[in-house]
Formats: sequence, C-alpha cells, structure tokens
Amino acid sequence: MTRVPTYNSYMNMLSQTMNTKANLDLYNFQALTGLKSPTYSGYGMSASSIVGNEAALGITKNFMENNKILTTEVKAVNTSLEAISKAVNDFKSLLTNFSGMDLEKITPDYTGGEITFGSNEDVYAGTTLTVNGQVYTFTNNGDNTGNNIDLSTLTPGSDTYGADVMNALKEKLQTSDAANFPDFTFDGNKFEFPLYTIDGESSVLDASGVTTGKPHTMNDEQYRNMKELQTMAFTTMTALVDSLNIFANGKYLFGGGVSTQAPIDFPFKTLDEFQSYYDGLNITYPTNSSADLSTYNVGASMTGAIELINNGGNKGTIKATNGSFLTPSISANESTTGDLTFNSDKNTIKATQYGAFNTIKPGDSIVISDAGDTHNGAYIVKSVSADGKTITFEDSTPIRADDTIANGGGAQFSKSFPVGAVINMEGFDNNISPQVQVTGISADGTELYVSMDPARWPETSQTIEASSRWKLDSNSYYRGGELISEKRVNDNQSITLDVNANDPVFEQMFRALGMIAQGNLVDTRNPLDGGTGIDPNETLNRVTEALDLINDALYSGGRNSDLKNPDLYTVQAKMNSNTIILNSVEENLTLVSNNLQTNIDSLKKVDKEEAAVKALLALNQLNASYSVLQAAMSTSLLNYLN
Repeated sequence: MTRVPTYNSYMNMLSQTMNTKANLDLYNFQALTGLKSPTYSGYGMSASSIVGNEAALGITKNFMENNKILTTEVKAVNTSLEAISKAVNDFKSLLTNFSGMDLEKITPDYTGGEITFGSNEDVYAGTTLTVNGQVYTFTNNGDNTGNNIDLSTLTPGSDTYGADVMNALKEKLQTSDAANFPDFTFDGNKFEFPLYTIDGESSVLDASGVTTGKPHTMNDEQYRNMKELQTMAFTTMTALVDSLNIFANGKYLFGGGVSTQAPIDFPFKTLDEFQSYYDGLNITYPTNSSADLSTYNVGASMTGAIELINNGGNKGTIKATNGSFLTPSISANESTTGDLTFNSDKNTIKATQYGAFNTIKPGDSIVISDAGDTHNGAYIVKSVSADGKTITFEDSTPIRADDTIANGGGAQFSKSFPVGAVINMEGFDNNISPQVQVTGISADGTELYVSMDPARWPETSQTIEASSRWKLDSNSYYRGGELISEKRVNDNQSITLDVNANDPVFEQMFRALGMIAQGNLVDTRNPLDGGTGIDPNETLNRVTEALDLINDALYSGGRNSDLKNPDLYTVQAKMNSNTIILNSVEENLTLVSNNLQTNIDSLKKVDKEEAAVKALLALNQLNASYSVLQAAMSTSLLNYLN
C-alpha cells in the first residue's frame, strides 16, 4: 500500500539523495585528481600532519631554489679563480726564468764604465770625480788630506803624466773606498768601473783629453726577453680584470655588495698606454697596498691656494697656503685608544683599547698632532697588529722617545695621501705634470713631497689660486664595497661569501704585475748624460720583489694569516668548501623533499581506479534515488483516492 509522503519523509529522501550526490562529486574529484579531498577538512585527523609537512616542504623547496642561485655564483667564482690561477702561474714561470738571468748585466750602461786620461798636460787640477757618492778633488797645492788628490809632485808634460794622475786616483780609492775597490780596474791611464759608481756631474769628465768608454746595451735576446715578460705582465693584468669583473645573477660577484658597478677600474687598453702613465722613473707603480688601494681627494676647500715648488731633478713640493692635506682619522681619548705607549726601540705606538687603530692600514701616511713636540710629526705605517692595538712604523719615520700618554691625551691622528700614491692633477694647466707621486709629507701636513716629470713642472715656484676647477685625486683600482654576506643554505648551515677584488691576494697580484709591466723596467739612461737616481740593481730589485709578491699571493704559508683572504690557496679552499657544503646540502634537501612529498602523498592521495569504481556505484545510487524521489513526489492524496 503506497503512502502519501509527508514533508518529513520527503526531506529525508532528499537528504539521502544529496548525500549520494556529494559522494558522487567526491569520488569524481578523487578519480580526476587522485586526492582524497578538495579541502583540508576532508582529511580529518590527518589534516594537521599534512599542513605541517607541506609547510616544511615549502621551506625546503625555497632553500633548494636559493641554493641553485648560490651554486651558480660559487661555480662562477671558482671558474674565475681557476682562470686567475692559470694566468698568474704562467706569468710566474716566465718571471722565474727571467729572474735567473744576470739582471745586473742586462741593465744598460752597467758594464761599460771606463775613463781614460789621454792628456799629459795640466788639465786635471781643480776638477772633481764623484765615486759612490764621495767627491774626490784633484789639487795642485800639496793638500792630500781627506778626499783631495794631490798632483803637485807630478810632472805635467811628461809622457807618463796621465798615467801618474790615474795612479794617484788609484791610491786614494784604495784607502778611501776599500769595500768597492775590487770592482775597479786600473791599467796605466785607464780606469774601468761599474759605470753607476761614477756621478755624471763629475767635472773631470769634461776635461780636455778625458774620454769615456761606450756604455753597455742590452743585446737583442735580452731585449726580447724583457718585452715578452712585460707584455705577459700586462696581459695577465687584463685577464685578472676580466676574471674579477665577472657578472652573474644580476650582480658583480667580486664587488663586495656593489652590484651595479664593475669592481675593477683598469682604464689602460695597451701596454704602451700603461707605460706612458707609469713611466717607471718619475711615476712608478705603487709598491705598497695602501698606495695601490688609495682613494683620497683634496681640493681648494682643504688647502686654499697651493704652491708648486721645484726641488731639482724630478722632485718637487706641493704646499698648502691656507690649510693642509690631512683628514682627521682618530681622536685619542679614554674610549677610542686608552693609554698610548710610544716605544722607540720597536718603533711602535701601542693603545690599550682593542681595535683602536683598525682604520689604519700598512703604507698609510699618518700625521700625529697635539701629542707634544717629541711625538708630533709624519709617520709611515709599516704594519698594524691583528688586534688593532699596535702600529709599527717604517724605519724612515722613527719614534723619537719612549713615553706613555694617559688616555691618549687628546692626540690627533690624521691621514693623508700614502707614500707611493699616484695623484692625478686634475684641472691644472697643460704644462703641469698630469700625474705626480707622493714621496713624503711634512710634519704638519701642509706640504706634499712628490716626484714628477721635470719637463712639466715650474722651474720657479708657482702659486695656483684656490678654485673649484682643480683637485688632487688619488684613485684605487677597486670600485667595489666591503660587504661580507652570509647565506643560509638550510635550517642549520650557512656559507660565507667574502671574496672581494681588493683582498690582499688580488692586490698583491696587481702590484707584482704592475711593477713589471711599468716603463723602464731596465733603466736605459746614461749617468754620463747627467741622469740622477740611476740604480744598477733596480731591475733585480723589482723582479725579486714582484716574484716574492706573486709567491705570497699564490701561497703565503701562513705568513699573512692576520689578513683576510691573503692568498689564492686560501680563497680557493674556502670556495671549494662552499661547493662541498652546497652539494651536500642539495643532496640532503632533495632527500628531505622526497620524503616529505611521499608522506604528504600517502595522506592526501587515493587510488584513482578505485575512486572511479566508487563514482560509478554512486552514480547508480543517485539515479535510483532520483527515481524513488520522483515516484514519491508524484503520489498525492487525490491519486491515492482515485
């Protein structure tokens, strides 16, 4: 007997139909996606675990993505370091071979020193001969004391007079210059010597009948070897620039955090251009790191008008008339330095505060004032201790007395252009040398002592009025920053990226290469033409120092352990360690990611085929539910009564 449905029975049937419809929708979703539910509420008690695992997976994948970027950067840095290592080692081999040559004999004019007294007339009295810095005077007044060479007992006009004068010179040198006498050869009226021992201003060289031997010059093979070495030095410098200016992931990797500007500024395109700037005589490549990395600018606002003074030869002075060339650096007091102890034996100043002198670097020119007349003056920094408490000065600028100043006593430490820094004279007259090189600074910081091209320097003092049009500008080759970044690669580990293009390892390389590539590696001037400052050992000294710098830059053996990134071995070991960490972390993160994904899948996913079967069953049930619901809805009281 069919009952007429009531409202309650209808709602129950409708509810069951909708439940069947919901099951069909769920099974369809599962069959299509393989997931148990479209919402977390559908996972029941597993929802919390799923959310936690998915959060951990997201963090892991973020680390993996970031580490891919880091891996790219580290690989790029390692590639650059390998290129630098090859280029520098190739240059080192060539430099080592060159250093094995007799570099004293390669120096022009060194072996050709010879004087002949060819006249037997009285032409020698009253003339001078300067040997190894000692002035010898030929006299005819019976005075044979000191460095006088008495000729009064000799007979002018005799056939042996020239030889007799030479013999008198020999006897004097044998007693007055015994240390160097074995280097001299006397044969009758001829005197052979290392040419550089004779001062070209010796007046006897202008006497009638006095002749000099021909100076030695490099042979073709020696010249080719030198040019090959210098060309290789310049090529290696450009290779170093290219490697350190590498750009990846939108930034310069050796720039110390400065991402939009190449860290190395090397404006020279050819060796000739480089040697025109660094001529090796008036302007030499900086021989200390402070000068090599010097960035210091001075304008009229600091100095007022300046006076250019000619000190003779290639030496001059730049004098500030209403100011100085100083920038305040440290004001000594209880908190900045503590007590200052001056030690004349060790040539040091020691503070009691750690890090007191951290802003000062080897090679810096420091002027101390307000510390009493005993200590006020200019000093050249030799080294700064690792704890920043002690400065050691060069022997050329000694501490004059032992003393202790309580709490610094208000002493002022000011910086200026480092000795060796090259200053660009910008905005000056074309007749003024465009570059000068600092050789010292006065005790009060008002005078810079410089070397320059003497042909482009006023013969008499010249005052340059204060103006915004000119400035003295010393520029470092480095244009980057000092940022040291620490990158986290997982929850517990991080790597440090702190290799910058101004690190000691690269600065030493640049300095060594520049010392060799500069002009006049072999000084070709003839001292008999009046050349000054000619040193026959200059080539040997430059090559030896460059080789030492290269060796230290490649592997210092712990000698520079107080410096950041002192050698290529340390830098490569550091970057290789970063590579190992990144590879290891990548493997671990991949394993963790896979495990998390497996756990999530086990909680969220279902068998699609099983879900499809359930969907078909649910569809059949839904169809049946619709049929029953339709039949029930079509039954009414009228139909029932009929």
